[in-house]
Amino acid sequence: MTSEAAELRSIRTKFQALGGAQWLLSSDAGGMFVEVKTGGGELNEVARFHPGAMPEEIDFFASAPAMVGFLLHLVDRAIASARKDRQPQGQGRAKDFAAEAAMKCDDAAFKVYLEARHGLERPLTADRVAHKLRALLGVSSRKELNNNAIAAERWRSLRADFDGWRRAGR
Repeated sequence: MTSEAAELRSIRTKFQALGGAQWLLSSDAGGMFVEVKTGGGELNEVARFHPGAMPEEIDFFASAPAMVGFLLHLVDRAIASARKDRQPQGQGRAKDFAAEAAMKCDDAAFKVYLEARHGLERPLTADRVAHKLRALLGVSSRKELNNNAIAAERWRSLRADFDGWRRAGR
């Protein structure tokens, strides 16, 4: 793996660790700050800005997760397009990523992986795993993995990370 691929994987892992939480720019008597809205609706302050911070700096920081997500989606599209262009025509039957993902949701090792690497909370049920997987992949249904090249690429990347995690003996 090239250093650029490793760096991209690291960025993707850090982004996925945020779990899709919403970042909100807020203020109070003490000044401007960013808070994160958790899945349970709780607001947690994560950063407070110095009074001398420029509005552009504040906006850049507060918008960082959305910008990283946007850029990762662009990279995914570019990778998917490049791979599609390289594939020989008439290559057999297409993979059923939705079925593959459904099977992984029942896999005990995959559940532990999602708990360890992506913050899946217990109990580690198939429903919780499916919900977490859809959130990580940015889809509303696993079926999208079969007809959305970007989502399919995200699935392949997550699956590769899981395989590496399992090979490392975690």
